[in-house]
Amino acid sequence: MGKQRQRQTEGTADPKQTGKAPPKKPEKRKRNRLEAMRHPLRARMLRLLVERGVMSPAELSRVLEAELSNVSYHARRLEELECAELVETRPVRGAVEHFYRATERHLIETDEFEELDPITAEDLLGNSFQRIIDDYVASRRAKMIGHDKHFHLTRTPMIFDAKGYEDGMALYERSRLEMSEIERESAERLGDSDVGAIAISANFLLFKVPPASLDT
Repeated sequence: MGKQRQRQTEGTADPKQTGKAPPKKPEKRKRNRLEAMRHPLRARMLRLLVERGVMSPAELSRVLEAELSNVSYHARRLEELECAELVETRPVRGAVEHFYRATERHLIETDEFEELDPITAEDLLGNSFQRIIDDYVASRRAKMIGHDKHFHLTRTPMIFDAKGYEDGMALYERSRLEMSEIERESAERLGDSDVGAIAISANFLLFKVPPASLDT
């Protein structure tokens, strides 16, 4: 099975804040993706399929430490919701193992976020921030970040009004979309080879904080 070259974005994004409007998504696709993300286990499974490429329920079950029967059910549910597709079946010890890949992003737009149940919303936010921390720890252990000049890390306390905050959100979304295009072009140049591939962690952080936290 080939690797899934194109990585997807996880987190939240507001299409109203973009410099140029992306193509409007069909309502059915939006509803299906939201339904897929409403269940915490299903949301984690979709993230893994997005990040790691093709996986079977057995593999997902081991990584997530979840019951195989539950994972198998939600894999089929992701397929029904057109957020994943079955790409291969393989006989394993008298049974048939199914392999899926993601066809949708692990991404909830801000106008959809309030429709998530509190547990799923909290899990999505916490997971995203934890993974940023995990990426930093892994990079330090590998003597990457901080060991040469090829990284960008800034914290700049600012005060915005409502309009300024909207403008900042728009700028971050334009940057995210441009980074996605750079990744697509990189994937075309790399082709089927991993030679020359550079793994990166690209994070876009912009969020409101209490005024007192600007002093810390």
